[in-house]
Parts: sequence; C-alpha cells; structure tokens
Amino acid sequence: MSPASRLAANPLGGAAARALAAAVRRLHARGLLAGNEGNVSCRLPDGTLLVSAAGTDKGTLSPRHLVHIDGTGRVLAGAPGLVPSSEVGMHLALYAAGPAVRAVVHAHPPAATGFATAGIPLPDDVLPEIPALLGRVALVPYARPGTPALAAAMAPYLPEAQAFLLAHHGATTVGTTVAQALVRMESLEQAARILLAARLLGGAGALPPGEAEALRGVAVALP
Repeated sequence: MSPASRLAANPLGGAAARALAAAVRRLHARGLLAGNEGNVSCRLPDGTLLVSAAGTDKGTLSPRHLVHIDGTGRVLAGAPGLVPSSEVGMHLALYAAGPAVRAVVHAHPPAATGFATAGIPLPDDVLPEIPALLGRVALVPYARPGTPALAAAMAPYLPEAQAFLLAHHGATTVGTTVAQALVRMESLEQAARILLAARLLGGAGALPPGEAEALRGVAVALP
C-alpha cells in the first residue's frame, strides 16, 4: 500500500479528523473552552468514532491528538499514550440515541455555563435563534463528569434535545456534522450572553404567541 493509500485509509489522517481538530481550536480561540477543557467527537461512515484525547491542550489540538474508537469505546488507533476523553461515555450515549447524531461538542462557554450553574433554563420564546438553531435546550441535573451517571442524567432528554446545559459543568451540543454541532455551541453561548444582558437591563419580552413553535419547524432546514 502506498503512503497516500495508507493516509486515506487512516481516519486520523482524513478530512473528518482535520475538521474536528479545527473545530476545537476555534472553540478555544473564541473562549468557549480553556486549557485542556472540553471534548469533541464525530461518527465516521463505518460507525466508528473519532474523539479528542484526554488531557490535550485544546488551543493547539491537531489530528494527532485524536483517538479512533469503536462504538463501545474500545481504542482502535491513536498515538502512543493517548486515551479517549474521560467524557467518552457521554458521547457514546448521545450517538446511541439516534443515527442523526454524527458529531458531539462539549465545552465550557462562560455565559451558558453560568445559566447551567444557576439552574436557570434558556427560554425558547425570547430569541428566534434558540428555537430555530438549537431546538430544545435541555437543563440536565448535576452528575459527576466522566462517570456513567452523567450519561444517565442526560438520557431523559434524548433524542429530542440538540443542546444541553449541564448543571455545574458546561454545555454539550450535537449535530449531523461537526460544523453543525460547532455552530450550535457558538449560538448557545451567544444566546446566553444576550439573555444575560437582557436580565441586567430589566428583563426580556417574549416572542409573539406561537412564534417559537413556528421557528422550531424550520430548524431542520438550517445548516
């Protein structure tokens, strides 16, 4: 097999790995995670997964910091010494919820995490972007990160929700592509910042009656 063929056959050297690494660096650059916080993954056409390795610097993450695993979390390939993120159980639970989930982004966006920590849900009847871009935003009760309890806490909200506020922890978004999951995370944080500003200014009014429900109906057409 030629070097080019070996690269094409190796998911860690493919387009999906490059897209996943670029998404992580973008999240870091925009302050939605810091240091070695957060984790991302995507599902490949054969059903296996690429996931960020534990303890990696997200500001400089490249495809070599990803791990190739199967649907049970068993490592198939990766650089020596790398292991999947400790949150891999959460990722596996989200993929198991339905075939439409093909990418998962978990980060610690400051404003959205503030709402999660305060136990305040994001209303879906104030900003059009929430029902249209995010759909239902679930507020998930606290469960210890990196344990099966976290996946169990998220289970009641699957597969209806595409965005999750994790109490005292952060936020997670899913998508049919890495780009969609990334955009949802950015939109979640943007909405949280706007709603926080509205609260400081005295509160936010609601959309016209029925508008949020109508906007949810166009969500499937958005990238």
